[in-house]
Amino acid sequence: MEPRPEGIAAQARALGPELNERLTLYADALVDSLARQLRLVAWDREQLVGQVQQRVARLQHSRPPLRPGKPVRVIERRSQPLESIDVVWGWLRRGRRVRLQLEEGACTAAADLLRGLASQFVPGALEVADDDDADADDDDDTEASFVDGGVESPGPRVAVIDADADRELAAYVLARTGLRRSGLDPRGVKHAYAAGDLDLLARHMRRLWVGVNVGPASDPDSFAGPVSPAVRERFVEINERWRTHADVRAWCPGGVLERTGDPACYLAPALYVVSWPVPDLPLVGPMMVVVACEHEGQLLEAARRAHRHEGQVVQIGGRPGTIPEPVRHVRGALLVERLPPGLPEPRPV
Repeated sequence: MEPRPEGIAAQARALGPELNERLTLYADALVDSLARQLRLVAWDREQLVGQVQQRVARLQHSRPPLRPGKPVRVIERRSQPLESIDVVWGWLRRGRRVRLQLEEGACTAAADLLRGLASQFVPGALEVADDDDADADDDDDTEASFVDGGVESPGPRVAVIDADADRELAAYVLARTGLRRSGLDPRGVKHAYAAGDLDLLARHMRRLWVGVNVGPASDPDSFAGPVSPAVRERFVEINERWRTHADVRAWCPGGVLERTGDPACYLAPALYVVSWPVPDLPLVGPMMVVVACEHEGQLLEAARRAHRHEGQVVQIGGRPGTIPEPVRHVRGALLVERLPPGLPEPRPV
């Protein structure tokens, strides 16, 4: 007999404190898995674990309504580690049966954590796929009965920089959001639309792009870690297309980094500037393009375009309300104590 939605939701609500406790007790194991399997650097790993703890805590204090329906399939994605944990729990809190599967190459930490709780639900409420079931394309009736429940891939994220925005603050925001995980974070900024003079912005960004510490995931001072050979080859190919494009100027050409005695693949980030509109070229890995805008109307158009594609907008400087919601508005001073390891400290340029 299939479990009832009310029963699943009640069990998930009752087991919420145990999930919180497991996230705390196994935090070190989660961090180790992210380092070993995805080669993420220390500050990024710690942030990911802290964020999932916060999301699960918020979920525990919420009262989501029941949403009976077909069983839900949730995917743990390689590029969005640990995000499946609260997505799975959210569906359980709504009374849905859930099956967690892993995308090829995804970190197994979320599956390991949830597998330890699956046996405490009524049979069939929570299933966690084994490693050899990851990303399987099953055509049987059971598999067909599941509906997709996430984790959803995010839309494009862009930055818009007001003409009066603090250029140093803007440079650090762009470095953190654009170079994290060697530019492979799906929520990273690839396009920055900037109004006003670009000379000071260029000097600050060049210093960060050249000075950022790219190194082993085991080094606590690394800002970003290694990439796969496939990413390196793709980066080299696309970077050459940007570098040789007639309408593009290179602020930092980017390339392959060599570390003595280290066989891993490392990339020096690339930074380009163009006038509006942007050339129709992809951006792969640690690459960013600054788009010189003649007026703030172009900033607004860039934000609206991102919203149309279910993307996100980071507004740096400017008045609140200039860019329509949803938007993350960054203002104020640069806080040195909140900079992640591996970024150069501020200094005059």
